[in-house]
Amino acid sequence: MESATVGTRIRVVANHHQHNYDIGETYTVTEVDDDGTFKAIDADGQVGNWLRWEECELASPSLWDLLAPDLPDDLMRFLSCFDGIQSLTPKREVVDAILRKVPDLHERVAAMAGTADGGLMLSRNRPRPLEHRSHA
Repeated sequence: MESATVGTRIRVVANHHQHNYDIGETYTVTEVDDDGTFKAIDADGQVGNWLRWEECELASPSLWDLLAPDLPDDLMRFLSCFDGIQSLTPKREVVDAILRKVPDLHERVAAMAGTADGGLMLSRNRPRPLEHRSHA
């Protein structure tokens, strides 16, 4: 393949021309220049600089691309709340919106911490004091 077309999924395999893509990662081509170089977007929506085909290979379709056409609309809306489907990490704005809807969140967490189970659970997350060491 001499160049890519918009929508082509590529995997970056080399960096001979100082691009800003991560080797081994998969991207989707968003723009192709007359000289055959192209730009691509990552899963987080970040578009890199110009890339040459010699630094890439075709990537297989993503699991998401294969599954999405068969998923019900309500599940698609639910999954769109997450940044990727690998570990289902909610988007920051979704977490913020959910937390704004929880009345008295601070008081609830503080009350839970006051119980035996809550204290044990939260104790794992407490910051540990720094050890003071004298430098010889």
